[in-house]
Amino acid sequence: MWEILYGISVPYNQEFGKRIQIEICSNDLRPTIFGNKTQCYIILMKKCWEKDPVYRPSATNICEILTEWINDENILSKFISYTTSLTDTSVYQDSGLNNLNIDEKI
Repeated sequence: MWEILYGISVPYNQEFGKRIQIEICSNDLRPTIFGNKTQCYIILMKKCWEKDPVYRPSATNICEILTEWINDENILSKFISYTTSLTDTSVYQDSGLNNLNIDEKI
């Protein structure tokens, strides 16, 4: 969902390999959320990131939520407004992931 929100890949350097997977699973490493985005989307995205699968929404539930948003003009207009402002690709530079020292955490 992060990739959809920003229109780019998550800026985790591939050089971390399995270490980044350990950080995601064991230490709840998640991509940074930049700027003031559509809050309902952020809330759903964070629910999908829950460590315990019991708290994650099902694919069916996500489809139902997205359908509700599509049919809600207020929410839809926020998404349209946000997507027209997508021009900043500085997420890679601002992520801080280039400075991530995973070895210290493992």
